[in-house]
Amino acid sequence: MEDKLTLELLKEVKANARKWFIIAITLLVILFASNMAWLYYWNLPDEEVTVSQDTKDNGENNYIGNNGDINNGKADSKDNKANK
Repeated sequence: MEDKLTLELLKEVKANARKWFIIAITLLVILFASNMAWLYYWNLPDEEVTVSQDTKDNGENNYIGNNGDINNGKADSKDNKANK
């Protein structure tokens, strides 16, 4: 009787171990695939935009720099303010 119970428990443990092994392999594949997708997205080329603008006022245009500062062209530059 004890041998039969032992064999039943061993079969159940073996089945559960197989299920957990399949789950672990599936999670590793998903982790690897998500990392590959992330690396692909990270290495996509950036889109660069260049804008040319003509003005009637000697090329005095307003620009917003990378840090958010506004450069108001030659008329409002720091050099011209210092000379005023």
